[in-house]
Amino acid sequence: MVKETTQQVIPPTIDYLLFYVNGKQVIEHNAEPDWTLLWYLRNKLNLTGSKLGCGEGGCGACTVLISQCINRHTGHLEHRTVNACLAPLCSVDGCHIVTVE
Repeated sequence: MVKETTQQVIPPTIDYLLFYVNGKQVIEHNAEPDWTLLWYLRNKLNLTGSKLGCGEGGCGACTVLISQCINRHTGHLEHRTVNACLAPLCSVDGCHIVTVE
């Protein structure tokens, strides 16, 4: 009796976030899980055009545009607006964010 062994390929772990803000590459190695996109834009990148209004996503003062590649083979992009006060920073990994600046 021959026993088959299969090797699982374990993808490398990535310990950073990579995204773009207004055309500039941002690499964050020490992202905290409770950071929102708005907090990061204002406190880490000093982009203060997006404001904290209601903090509940109702007023739109913190709205940013997020572009994400949906299909790398066709180059299809998805553009959507989000309330940066509600979006976790970790949710924008691999995206391009455009702010009011």
